[in-house]
Amino acid sequence: MSRILALLLFVNANVFGQAAAGNEKYDQKQYVDAVNAFEKIPPAGRDAAILNRLGVSYHLLKQFKAAENAYRAAVSKDPKNTDAPNNLAALYYSQQRFSDAERQMRRAMEKSPDNAVMRLNLRAARYARENAKSARDAANAILNDNPLLIEKRDGDLLQVQILMPRKDLEEATLHERRGDSFFARKIYEEAIVEYGKAVALDRYNASVLNRLGLVYHQSQKLAEAERYYREALKQNPYFIEVLNNLGTVEYVRKNYERALEQYERALKIRPESPTILLNMGACLFDMKRYDEAFKATQRALEIDPRVLDRTSGFGTLIQTSRRNDPTVSFYFAKIYAARGEKELAISYLNRALDEGFREYDKIKSEPAFVALAQEEGFIKIMERITAEATSR
Repeated sequence: MSRILALLLFVNANVFGQAAAGNEKYDQKQYVDAVNAFEKIPPAGRDAAILNRLGVSYHLLKQFKAAENAYRAAVSKDPKNTDAPNNLAALYYSQQRFSDAERQMRRAMEKSPDNAVMRLNLRAARYARENAKSARDAANAILNDNPLLIEKRDGDLLQVQILMPRKDLEEATLHERRGDSFFARKIYEEAIVEYGKAVALDRYNASVLNRLGLVYHQSQKLAEAERYYREALKQNPYFIEVLNNLGTVEYVRKNYERALEQYERALKIRPESPTILLNMGACLFDMKRYDEAFKATQRALEIDPRVLDRTSGFGTLIQTSRRNDPTVSFYFAKIYAARGEKELAISYLNRALDEGFREYDKIKSEPAFVALAQEEGFIKIMERITAEATSR
């Protein structure tokens, strides 16, 4: 028994040692040595991270079949691994199998929709698939300098090189930056012009298409905003900011069912997004589905207590305006009371009464308001309720 235990300890120590050696060589970009170390680890001892690094090492050594086997083994070992699916798509891209690269990149983005490298890779693969001849011409032109078409290794992720003509790419980037500058200063008309020039050169950049939609949205031009949001979604169907923004367009139009549909699609991709939950709550409140709205808003605040203080940014619109509804104010009072934010809770209760809330028994019997009982503001609210009830 002691011999078996000693053997197991020796094997585990050997696996750990080879993994450490392989990782060190990998970090130093000494891929031949990394492969040699990783291959000495018994198959049962290779986790998804090691298999992915083995795949990257083979990939950058131009041993495509071995790389593909390692990437697939990583996915099989851990279906939740997000690096290997991306790198498998990059492998197809290196082989100029652009359609396969795009399909695989879409699968990768299902698992990691926010990843910046994957978003760029999807953009590159989509361009290459739709412009295969010019993409292959560009690939052949850089064959000596970058035969693998890999821009860089970012940790355990491979980023591919966009095969768009460099002049167009540089000019589009320049207009994008100018658009960002105007957007930040709320000079929306100029931002529209610059973003428009950027997408005319590169219509595959979903992020710029989304920002063009945003500046139209901020300019109250909803039809144009929707057009560019939908174009962004066509380029990247997992762009949750765009789904949110489409929902906000429908919300402004009071098409609440359609707005809710977009928010639900976004939450399937990122269930714990406080912004989308907050927007969904606003939509549900206006649909008079108060209990569901309360839960969505409460969950948003649990995830990010300051979400209500945030403003719309370059990517996502936050729906801050709402109709005057005393019941909504009552529910917000409940939310803040439950969170221990007494002043805000009392403020919303006063607002509810100002807006015409007359269900006094709900205020008196609400468990969340017990903690407010000794607060001067709440005592005055109760006195106000008594006076209003008496005068009716």
